[in-house]
Amino acid sequence: MTPPAADPLAGISFRPAAAADQAVITAIIREVGINPLSLKWPNFLLAVDAATGAVAGTGQIKTHGDGSRELASIATRPAYRGRGIAGAIIRRLIAQDAAESTAPLYLTCVSTMGPFYEPFGFRAISAAEMPRFFRRLQGFVSFMEHFVRRDVTLLVMRREHEPPPGR
Repeated sequence: MTPPAADPLAGISFRPAAAADQAVITAIIREVGINPLSLKWPNFLLAVDAATGAVAGTGQIKTHGDGSRELASIATRPAYRGRGIAGAIIRRLIAQDAAESTAPLYLTCVSTMGPFYEPFGFRAISAAEMPRFFRRLQGFVSFMEHFVRRDVTLLVMRREHEPPPGR
């Protein structure tokens, strides 16, 4: 009989960020090279190494001026990758968002990351389906792509929340 596989998330705990975490959130986002804008600690959920207290991963849901909500800043430090931390953060943030809102949840990513988010219920959407914030963002990024890389494009994805039972 094969022994059960060890839990890859053993030793990782999850908690809301605190004001003292702002510097480490910013450092992790820069370390992994993703969008460093709108990194406000109250929006963040952190994955923490229980043995060392080090922040292993981050994620947030932020609200834009048009009211749309975005899953963003999903980042795992290189030493902690391959353990499912990003997926665990995403599942927790989706559950939190579903408890607070029935509105769709959006995300932006490079096109090569689309398949990673599909198992969480996200699907790529057209500009016609996007809230104003994402249409404007996509237009700006499309313009900039002409000057940078053309093989990777911005993808906007949406996830519909399932209505609670009895609705």
